[in-house]
Amino acid sequence: MRKQRIKLLLKKLVYLFKLDVLIIPILLLYLVNIIVQYSATDKNISRLISDIFYLGISFVVMLIIAHLNINHIKILSKPLYIFSIILLILVLTFGIQVNGARRWLNVGVHIQPSEISKLAVPLLLSYYFSLRESVPSGMNFLKAFIILVIPCLLILKQPDLGTAILVFASGFYVMFFAGLSLRVIIVSITLLILSSPIVWHFLQSYQKYRILTLLNPQSDPLGKGYHIIQGIIAIGSGGFLGKGYLQGTQTHLSFIPEKSTDFVITVMAEEFGYLGVFIVLLLYFFIILRGLSIARNSDNIFSKTMAGSIAMSFFTYVVINMGMVSGVLPVVGIPLPLISYGGTATMVIMAEIGILLSIAQSEGYRKKSLLPY
Repeated sequence: MRKQRIKLLLKKLVYLFKLDVLIIPILLLYLVNIIVQYSATDKNISRLISDIFYLGISFVVMLIIAHLNINHIKILSKPLYIFSIILLILVLTFGIQVNGARRWLNVGVHIQPSEISKLAVPLLLSYYFSLRESVPSGMNFLKAFIILVIPCLLILKQPDLGTAILVFASGFYVMFFAGLSLRVIIVSITLLILSSPIVWHFLQSYQKYRILTLLNPQSDPLGKGYHIIQGIIAIGSGGFLGKGYLQGTQTHLSFIPEKSTDFVITVMAEEFGYLGVFIVLLLYFFIILRGLSIARNSDNIFSKTMAGSIAMSFFTYVVINMGMVSGVLPVVGIPLPLISYGGTATMVIMAEIGILLSIAQSEGYRKKSLLPY
């Protein structure tokens, strides 16, 4: 009887918003965000209220986009891309400089234009490939690559390697789902590896230090290696069940840097243990699997490539963030989706979720089962 009531409640929730079951892990991640941010900000109520405000606005944005027809979203691809390029140019000239980087614009509130590119780039590329009546040619992929590389270069100029990687990945996934051949991918990866000495030459000094520190964080334990070392200590000290909510010593004695943003998962690992992190990973896995399911069942190029790009981009965010805080990947400043504190980043992610839900609605993907397939 209890299971039937819970199932009925979930069905009513889905019916109320007229959305896909994808809304369930999103709401659960919202709950995780509020719980973890309260601890990560040392019980700072004003910061928590700001976080909840961004979550609320982002949820409204998601609802609005989710109820739009996918063809209306497609129309927005060109103006949004042009708008994002203009903002990226403006931020290089008028942006707020912090630690030698210009990444923010002050327009009454602080916005990060590079975050908008995460949505604008795959949208335009998906629209571009949807105009092709046959299998895209090599020239089509070359033009798509130019569309992709322009915002990436502007973001690198800020400099912001982490966001540039994510923007490039989002565009690459669109090309992959549009039919980019495996041979081209292998050749491209090979050329990238061979050109690594040249790439190394153009990296900023701090970016080189981050890579070198990854290989040996103990070489500078109080400097460049501090982030990685403290993150690993926090994750390891939590054990399987964690130290308990608000009981994390690394967290509340301020050993963990950027604990409400890039390193927020270390707070959860210390206080809720490996079990808590595993539950969060299951929620992420559900979202990614559902996104890929929507992409697989789409009957048009735009929906297939856009849904596939969103799902795989989400996967990339999670892998890179957790990899960098655990010392597996260099620290490149990539937040954890829907858990890290952030206004623009959260809004863009929820806009992407809204597009997924719009595709699911327009293609008739609402199912009785809560399973993501």
